[in-house]
Amino acid sequence: MRFEHIVQINDLTKPELPTLTRFQIWEGLVLRARRPDKFLVGVEDYEILEQEPAYMKRCLQLPGLEVFDEVTFWSEARIEYRTLPTDTVPAANLVMDIEEPEPGSLFVRFRYHAASIENRGDSMPYDQYLHEAYVATDIETIQIIRQLAETGVF
Repeated sequence: MRFEHIVQINDLTKPELPTLTRFQIWEGLVLRARRPDKFLVGVEDYEILEQEPAYMKRCLQLPGLEVFDEVTFWSEARIEYRTLPTDTVPAANLVMDIEEPEPGSLFVRFRYHAASIENRGDSMPYDQYLHEAYVATDIETIQIIRQLAETGVF
């Protein structure tokens, strides 16, 4: 399964709407990596196993599942997640790019790559379900970043 989508951050045609800076978006996306429990539904616990300025390795505890991943940071530009394969979890990648096609016009592009999961007779194909869940999570991530920025967290 491969797909991508873009979430618009600032709409320059609507100056009455609050805008975010690249720095605020970046800090919010980094916070999502460092505090997954604040952004991702189902995270029961997590542990940062290794941490360097541009890299971390984590273990996430989800209901009935343990997920290990590596996160790489490119300052104020990109964050890449690489889920490490196990017997119960397939390898997967998520790349988040902050894009600015013109000054102040900010977007985040989310790109996913994961093994397709066989449909088990449900009414909706599982890949489609995941796609919709990922898009909803990414939109919510930006909403959380907006709320944190409004309170002056970053």
